[in-house]
Amino acid sequence: MPDERRVRQRQLRFLMFFRTKGPALFVIARWGVTLRCVSSYSTRMTDNRRAAWALVLGSVGGMVTMAIHPVSMAQLTPPQIQHLATISGIAHGLALASVLLLFLGTCGLTRALTGPDRLAFSALVTYGFAAVAIMIAASVSGWIVPDIMRLMARDVATNSGSQADWRIAIAAIFQINQAMARIYSVGAAVAITLWSARCLRSGQLSRGMATYGCVTAPLIAVLIFIGYLRLDVHGMAVVMLSEVVWFVGMGIALWRTDARAARTGSQPTAS
Repeated sequence: MPDERRVRQRQLRFLMFFRTKGPALFVIARWGVTLRCVSSYSTRMTDNRRAAWALVLGSVGGMVTMAIHPVSMAQLTPPQIQHLATISGIAHGLALASVLLLFLGTCGLTRALTGPDRLAFSALVTYGFAAVAIMIAASVSGWIVPDIMRLMARDVATNSGSQADWRIAIAAIFQINQAMARIYSVGAAVAITLWSARCLRSGQLSRGMATYGCVTAPLIAVLIFIGYLRLDVHGMAVVMLSEVVWFVGMGIALWRTDARAARTGSQPTAS
């Protein structure tokens, strides 16, 4: 039958094509799947390393801020006030940039630690709330107080007035700075505690740094609540140092997670 012969010829052609071209098609398909997996993995790896860089650079910026932060003196001459205002603006501008980097880094950290318990997400929201407070504190100390001090120096020089009334105004504004610094310090401590708890629950990143965060962050918050830790320049340096150790440690852990995944050819776990 002509129809049966045509069907057999088509089946034979199909079998011959599959035998000759089938392995090549299989390899192409397999490479396509592999490329998609590698692309997805490399994007994730890049995000982790970017977050690590942001955490480390933000921490370094915070420590440099505390190192160059000016300390006010009892009596200042107009040139000293101008110098103080310039240094204060630079220091607190760096502080704002550091907080932005730390927030970006914690976004990546939260992505790596995300889970059904939502501890990491709660930590990110808490840290964002705290970051708003420290931005207000940095703005007050970096630009508002120095401008008031310039007005004070001009008034004293032109009208032979006293600095006492001006210092009352500066002290009142400084209390706003202190309130915002407390909100940030306690909020950041709560956020670090939540991130650390998520690390311990999931077994991800660094268990040692997670334990450190679960111990030091609540301790800092308690010391602030009972009034033992005053958030002047030296007190904020203590708070910043305790945070920097944790942020840098977690940044290194994020970097090592990607390096380990690159060696093994697997994706970083983020359960």
